[in-house]
Amino acid sequence: MSNVQQTQAFYSLTLEAPSAITAVVTCNSIPGLKNQDQQIFEARGQRIYLHRIIENEDRTEVSLSTVCEQNVFGIIRGVTSFRIPGTATDQLVIASDSGRVAMVNYDAEKKQFKRVHLETFGKSGVRRTVPGQYLASDPRGRCCMLASAEKNKVVYIVNRNSEAEIVISSPHEANSWANLCFGICALDTGWEHPVFAALEVDYNDAENDPTGEMYSRREKLLVYYTVDLGLNHVVKSWSDTVDYSANMLFGVPGGQDGPSGVLVCCEDRIYYRHDKTAPLCIPIPRRKGSTEDPNRKRIIVAGCLHLSKARHEFFFLLQTEDGDVFKLTMEMSEEAKAQPERMVVKYYDTFPVAKQMLLIRKGYIYVAAENGNSKIYHVNDLADDPEVEPHNTFKSDDVSPDPTETYKPTYFTPRHLNFTSLAVDIPSLHPLMRTHVANPANEDAPQIYAIQGTGNRSVFKTIRHGLEIQEIVNTALGDFPCDNLWSLKHRSSDEYHSYLLISSVHGGKTIVLSIGDEVETIDDTSFLTKWPTVTAAQMGDDTLVQVHARGVHSILGSGAVNAWPSPANRTITAASANDRQLLLGLSSAELAFFFMGDDGVLNQLEDMPEMSGKITALSVGQTPKGQQQAKYAVVGCDDCTIRVLSIELDSPLEARSVQALSAVPTSIEVVEMVEPGSSGTVVSYVHIGLESGLYLRAIIDEVTGELGEVRTKFLGARPTRLFPVSISASQQQGILACSTKPWLGYNHPGSSIYTLTPLVAATMEAARPFNSEHLDGLCAIQGGNLLIFGIPKVDGRLSASEVALQYTPRAMTRNPWNSMWYVAQSDGNTLSQATKDDLRAKAGDAVPAEEFAELEKHIGLSRSTGHWASCIQAIDPVEAKAATSTIELADNEAALCCEVIPFASREWEVYLAVGTGQHMMPGVAPTAATEAPKGFVHIYKLTESGRQMELMHKTAFASPVYALHPFQGRLALGVGPELFVYDLGM
Repeated sequence: MSNVQQTQAFYSLTLEAPSAITAVVTCNSIPGLKNQDQQIFEARGQRIYLHRIIENEDRTEVSLSTVCEQNVFGIIRGVTSFRIPGTATDQLVIASDSGRVAMVNYDAEKKQFKRVHLETFGKSGVRRTVPGQYLASDPRGRCCMLASAEKNKVVYIVNRNSEAEIVISSPHEANSWANLCFGICALDTGWEHPVFAALEVDYNDAENDPTGEMYSRREKLLVYYTVDLGLNHVVKSWSDTVDYSANMLFGVPGGQDGPSGVLVCCEDRIYYRHDKTAPLCIPIPRRKGSTEDPNRKRIIVAGCLHLSKARHEFFFLLQTEDGDVFKLTMEMSEEAKAQPERMVVKYYDTFPVAKQMLLIRKGYIYVAAENGNSKIYHVNDLADDPEVEPHNTFKSDDVSPDPTETYKPTYFTPRHLNFTSLAVDIPSLHPLMRTHVANPANEDAPQIYAIQGTGNRSVFKTIRHGLEIQEIVNTALGDFPCDNLWSLKHRSSDEYHSYLLISSVHGGKTIVLSIGDEVETIDDTSFLTKWPTVTAAQMGDDTLVQVHARGVHSILGSGAVNAWPSPANRTITAASANDRQLLLGLSSAELAFFFMGDDGVLNQLEDMPEMSGKITALSVGQTPKGQQQAKYAVVGCDDCTIRVLSIELDSPLEARSVQALSAVPTSIEVVEMVEPGSSGTVVSYVHIGLESGLYLRAIIDEVTGELGEVRTKFLGARPTRLFPVSISASQQQGILACSTKPWLGYNHPGSSIYTLTPLVAATMEAARPFNSEHLDGLCAIQGGNLLIFGIPKVDGRLSASEVALQYTPRAMTRNPWNSMWYVAQSDGNTLSQATKDDLRAKAGDAVPAEEFAELEKHIGLSRSTGHWASCIQAIDPVEAKAATSTIELADNEAALCCEVIPFASREWEVYLAVGTGQHMMPGVAPTAATEAPKGFVHIYKLTESGRQMELMHKTAFASPVYALHPFQGRLALGVGPELFVYDLGM
């Protein structure tokens, strides 16, 4: 019997929210913004997001900023937005697995979504008969329709009452028995009754016919549902047969902007259909090239509409499953303005295959990628000039709208981006094919190694917990270690820092650097360089203060120098300063307090109170805006206590509170930060680093000086040192904590919750803000080097480095003796490299191989039914950070699995075993004309510390090999329903 432990429990922790996009739509939800400044409302798993595209004045820097992120605690199936007449912002509609439709809008004050309505219409769960699978809203904002995959549809009518409150009707049903729905969209009917279009198949006759004849004669219908706003009901007003391969609908603008109706996207063709006008048809262009199959048909998988109400013009951008985007326009008849005469299709650009595609009024295209990173492209040209690329422009003339009639295919030449340029690359972790937790890099925390993506956009990723830094300068400082640094402005009104002071206790000196176009050492300076610096600050208007063990060195704006020597037989062990106040901790456990007058001279307080132990750390609070002095300072002693003291001139150095600690404090910083969850309220936080490696954070009560809401986190084995920094990525103050690794404390820009995240960098001794004319970032001491770096993003907690792969990864395995990984990759219905080279040679293709490979990286791999492209790669993600060896498989063979196997018969030497399949046709039964699929096991010898692979032999099997595993010094493998155990032969 199995041993069941009653106390066993599993803990679930979400490291990163899902990045796979379920649905996305444009909206204008933030009050006060122009209509041109559209936002992106996005659903990922159980979370909803509101994004804005942020750009500088000359549009050279573009970023996607997350305004709001919220968990809805349900599986989101679809989203849409619409503007109710008379309202200032868009309403957002969410369909989920709750059996309810939710209407929300954005609350700008609370920075979160607010529920307006929540109406129940069905059972919970993702069911085929519960509406919510498809969602569409009327362009005039009067109603929305939810449809299920089978049978049911409901319509909600939305309006405003006399008190300007949004009211929603009860659900109006439009159900059809034995009916399958393949998609819906809303027609633009102006201010006439709203109409929704649906693609439907009636399976009642096919279900009741055992002969199968009715199934072979089944039809797909385009059905119009009209919502009668006067009678409050929904009726089926029109239907007509369409091509059975129809998969997607797009509403055509109506009223004064266009002819209304719908675009019906089918396999290899696009139809325009409407009950009031004649139909049109145009073929979907196919790719032209020596490695392209001229008979392969495409379908439309995504698209978006651009409508200019001022000019009454519109066009569609439609994307095929290859990623090719076409611009579709309609030319109207001169006799009847509402009668379309022809359709024109022009090849626009090639993007990653999209789940959904949005055209933003600012001039950007948002591609919510089906796989991998989503993209934002800047629109450089709308391709309106007919003289540009006429060979990639096609018209619907002489193409019959009858699906049964033949037509002549059209072909275009794919290329790199021409009308657009990449503006933002949005990192994503989907789809993750395999993951493995290991630490071959010997870091203090293990890494997650993963294979991700499809086709030639696949990557091998190394995922770490932490924020990625952007290293700008890394230069050696000398043979002696440095332990602290300070960046100083020359005057308080300066925008940039002018000096950088670097202190070395071991070397017994201070290095002074000037900050300008370059960072360089100053030999002739008023700063003291023969002593290590305890602290340095710019005080008053133009006074520079340097504190060293033997005194205080002040450099006035006039150039005059004042010196305050420390008392006899006493040295300065700790110091802290703000704009007007300076606090010193002496070796005698006494405190010396200074305040600065209007003349820039430091004045000392006569009283020097003694603490209960040796002073190890202290901090003076920042000077609040509009005030001359801070209220509190915090002092830490070696008796494991900290004290909050008043430093106001009317009650100087009076104790307010005492807090016991678990270890000796080594660093203290008082920083003003915005309180999480408040509307901009600034609170004084004391951050404490302990000798044990602990980090503590508490709030100082502004009235009593008591410490409250203490939070604790262990950062590492080294004593924790704290440094206040400015985070340019989110325009806020934060804390950089240095222990075994550096950690950044900040308010998360999405949730506003205080977050402590490690940086993906080596150990730092100290860090400070670094602002120059060319850089807004941070500087740090890293060993014996000066590091200047930036933190590009703080909205995530994971960072990743990647190595590009050639095909879709199927399996991965690790060499147990080093940092090498091996990835089996294969793509079905894709031409292998050998086949492509052969086809290009036969066609006399003059394009150089490097240019062809670069183009293929952009437009995707060449595809052909029945072919397989496959390879095995050795990846070194630690040192080389690239593939060190690649073996391409030939003869229509595909790698399916791989494993590193130690063989006992070879003194436990490890070999790479790869399971493959040949002539596989997934979903297709083999016939006499086709070869039956079979499998092989390849054995590779690993040489050069695993960097190279040498084929030893391969063994044939009757079926493809999908599973390999080491077993007691041998190889266990599964072939069909059988399990084999093999040893390595000669």
